[in-house]
Amino acid sequence: MQVHERGDAALEGVLRLIDEAARPRPLSEVLAALCAEVSQIVGCEIVSIYLREKHDDGEDLRIAANVGFPAGAIQKIRLHVGEGIVGHVAQKLRPVSVELAPTDPRFKAFPELGEERYPIFLAVPLLVGRRAEGVMVLQRSRERWAAEEVVLATALASSFAYALERARVRRSEVSPSKESRRARLEGESLSPGSELGRVETLPTFEGLAARWAAMEAEQPADVGVAATWRASRVKDAFETLVRDLSKARKKVAPKLDGAQRTALESLALLESDSRFLEMLAEEGAKGGNIPLALRKVAREYAQAPYKSTVAGSVQGWLAERAEEVEELCLLIAARSVGERVPTGNAALLVPERLSAVVALAAVAHKTAAIAVGNSVEANALGPAIARAAGVPAVSGVGGLFAWARAGDVVLVEGDEGVVRVNPTATQIARFRQKERVARETVSPPPGEGGEEPPRG
Repeated sequence: MQVHERGDAALEGVLRLIDEAARPRPLSEVLAALCAEVSQIVGCEIVSIYLREKHDDGEDLRIAANVGFPAGAIQKIRLHVGEGIVGHVAQKLRPVSVELAPTDPRFKAFPELGEERYPIFLAVPLLVGRRAEGVMVLQRSRERWAAEEVVLATALASSFAYALERARVRRSEVSPSKESRRARLEGESLSPGSELGRVETLPTFEGLAARWAAMEAEQPADVGVAATWRASRVKDAFETLVRDLSKARKKVAPKLDGAQRTALESLALLESDSRFLEMLAEEGAKGGNIPLALRKVAREYAQAPYKSTVAGSVQGWLAERAEEVEELCLLIAARSVGERVPTGNAALLVPERLSAVVALAAVAHKTAAIAVGNSVEANALGPAIARAAGVPAVSGVGGLFAWARAGDVVLVEGDEGVVRVNPTATQIARFRQKERVARETVSPPPGEGGEEPPRG
C-alpha cells in the first residue's frame, strides 16, 4: 500500500478543489477560489468561468469568475449560447481545444482582454444534468493541450458544476430560523471565563482575492501609479499587523511560563525573517492579485518540511512554523484589502487549530471569545495566549460549524467547555447577572468591604 502524503502539489490542489467546491460561501467567492486552484493544477495563465443567464431576449453566457484578466475588463463580456467557441461548447456539450484560437472562425475577440497573448485555448462545458450551465475556459501562452490534459480539465470542471448545484439547492431551501438552530454544544475548556459574541470566521485567501480585484479595478490605469499603490498596500498591511501583534505579545508575555515565552519570542523573529520579507517583497513587486501572491508564499513554506531531509523533530518544528506563516500571510492579505480580523466583540470560530498568530490577533483586536471545532492541546502556545489575555476559549466542539453561522450570537462558557448557539433571552440574562456579580466582587463599590472612599 502506498500512502500519498502531503507535498504532491497536483494532488494537494485537487483535494483543495474538492474542499473549496463544498464550502458554504457566496457562489462568487467559491468560483474565484476554484479558478485559482485550477490555474495551479493545470498550469495555465487564464481560467475563466462563463455562466448561463436568462434575460428577456434569451440566454447569455457571462464571465462570473476569472484568474488572469484585469478585473475591470471582464465585467461586460457576454456571449450568446452558440456564439464564439465558448457558446459552441455550451450548445454542443463537448470540450473543444484550439491551438491558435484567434485564427479559428468561431472565435469571438474581445480586444480589452488581450487574449492574443494566450492563444492556446480549451473550453469545457459545466454539465448539470444534461444541460451546460456554464463553460470553463483555460488559456495559456504556449504548449498545445495534450489529450490527457483535456481529460483532466473535464474532470476538474465537475467541481464547478458541483458548486453551481450546491448554490442552487441552498437558494431553494428555506433558511432555518435561529430558534431552530439553538443548541448547547459540549467541548473542552481551553481558557476560563464566559463571553457573548457574534459569530465570525477567518476569511479565505480566495475571498480576499475577489475583494482585491474589485479594489484594483478602481485604480488608475497608469502602470507606475498602480505599482506604487500595490506596494504601499502590502507594506502598510504588514507594518500595521506587526504593531498589533507586538502589543499583544507585550500584554501576554508576563503571564506565560518560560517555555511559552521562548516560543513567543521565536515567533516574533518571523516578522523580521529575511527570507520571509524577501518573498513578500518579490510577490508584491510582481503585480497581480496580492492575496493570491501571499497564498503562494504560504504554500512555499508549507511544502518546505516535506522536502527536507532533516531529523523528524526539526521537520515537526518546520511544519508548525509553516502553519503560523500561513496564518500570518492570511492576516496580511486581509489588511491589504482593509479588513481587520478578527474583530472586537466577536466570537471567533476556527475549524482545526488555534494558532499563536491568530490568538495574538484576537487579543490585539479585543475578540470576545474563541471556539475551535477540533480538539486542541491545551498547553500549545495559541491556547496559552488566550488564557494569559483572559479570552474564554473552548475546543473539540462537535457540530460547531453545522449549528453556528455568521451573524449568530454564541455564548462561550470556557469554565464548563460549552458553546451555546443562539442562547435564549433567559440564558443571556443569567450571563449578564453573572457578569455583574463578578465585577462587583472584583471591584466593590466605595465604602463596601474595602477601603474608605476618598474624602473631598
